[in-house]
Amino acid sequence: MSSVMQIRSELRYLVRELGLLDKNCLNSGLSLTQVHLLTYLRKNGVTPFSELSVQLSVEKASLSRTLNSLVEKQYIEPSLSETDKRQKYFSLKAEGLKRLEEADESANNELSQLLNLMSPEDTQNVIDGLRTLRLSAFQKNATHNKARIQLEACTSVYRTEIDSLIRDTFSGEQSIPQHLIPLSPDIPQKWWLARSGEYVLGAVAAWESDGEWHWGRFVVDNRFRGLGIGKALARYSLVQASKDINEIHIEARDTTVNIVKGLGGEVLGDKFDFYGMPVTPMRLTRERLNEATETQEFTLPTHL
Repeated sequence: MSSVMQIRSELRYLVRELGLLDKNCLNSGLSLTQVHLLTYLRKNGVTPFSELSVQLSVEKASLSRTLNSLVEKQYIEPSLSETDKRQKYFSLKAEGLKRLEEADESANNELSQLLNLMSPEDTQNVIDGLRTLRLSAFQKNATHNKARIQLEACTSVYRTEIDSLIRDTFSGEQSIPQHLIPLSPDIPQKWWLARSGEYVLGAVAAWESDGEWHWGRFVVDNRFRGLGIGKALARYSLVQASKDINEIHIEARDTTVNIVKGLGGEVLGDKFDFYGMPVTPMRLTRERLNEATETQEFTLPTHL
């Protein structure tokens, strides 16, 4: 039997044995789709219908039925967009949060019983295998559906994931001392991120120091590079920053120099070494950014 057939077979049996198609998934009292919706709203807060459909990969008619059932149960609350009355938003209510926490506990108990039958090594192998399969599926889906990738201003909900990504990248990949990585919480700063659902794909910041604004802490998760995320995030964040900032200074690594040049950035001096890697001092003004982006097509959509 081929690998494809074996994986399909195992997934089919797994869904069956775990009862994932049951309306009482993992003894949670909720269907799998309901759990996904409530979990997404718990993480992301008020969310438009269109985003739920894209990020959860649920057909619109089916999503509408599930949302209506959750509204009837008083688990979620609908609201209309102030700018587009055709667009509905949904948020988690207190009763829905309570129900989700109960479902989480029941599902955790069910899975714990299964894991107790496995060795720690087998458990870790399952985790690693599922993660590998999930990431591969995401890369395929994101390549064909760029709407899965969202660019937006960062909220506190994702700061832990962003801090972890930046620390792992700059300290782990680039050998920068950890004490140099965080921005001081006492300085003015703005953050943006690229995400897909609950995956943080990349992040970048702008901050003020000694009267000048700087742009940096620019990172894309190495598992998601090559999808155009970095270029799109750079453009999005710099355009957003330029609404309030006329001039931004950047110390760019070689991979970032061409991105910033393409957005109107200019080199201010020679490269210099920063912990074993060359960086180039650059500057970008609002005027040059506007000129450079007027005729450029923005390929990744945003959900604001």
